[in-house]
Amino acid sequence: MAVDWTAEKIADLPLDQIKILRANCANKGADNIVVLCDAEILKRTPPRKVSSPKQERRSNNDTVVGYHFVCRPEEKGVTRNPDGTVWSGTWVVAARRAEKSLQAGAYVALHLSHAERSYMHGKMKGWRRSKREREYAEGQEVKTEEGTDFLLELTDEQVEWRGEGTVERSYVYASDEQTLTEITPTQSSPAASTSRHTLRD
Repeated sequence: MAVDWTAEKIADLPLDQIKILRANCANKGADNIVVLCDAEILKRTPPRKVSSPKQERRSNNDTVVGYHFVCRPEEKGVTRNPDGTVWSGTWVVAARRAEKSLQAGAYVALHLSHAERSYMHGKMKGWRRSKREREYAEGQEVKTEEGTDFLLELTDEQVEWRGEGTVERSYVYASDEQTLTEITPTQSSPAASTSRHTLRD
């Protein structure tokens, strides 16, 4: 007895059987069932990640104005200085990128996870190249021995995770901030007029 295929009956089938059914119906010219199979297959296909034109054009020349790092346990590798500034711990950031960020008045935010607001946030006052600790978060061994340690002037801000990157670190780029400013005009940042210095080993 031929089965009267409906969308509901097809939805009850495993994906591989739906594909077989579709192929058989296509061979027999049962186009109405082929359409139903295609619709169900489409529902079960995860959406493809599509890079925006901005992401595709992203290069090392784009200035990073915000760094978000997962640093746990809290303040792992962080050094507090007598003048109230802190060294952020050492992260895999190229020296050229760090210098451009310093000139742009970038910030650094440390989080326990990318799902939580930062527990430490500060404006860059300098940077230096340093050897990294063997582990950056609860037993996760580092793959790069040397990195950049940021000198920060702390603020009271607790910010959400932003930007592009991985679960360990994420960057906010100047071009993204420019787009945001064009949509929602804001006053110019006072950091633009603040004198800055660079500290190196």
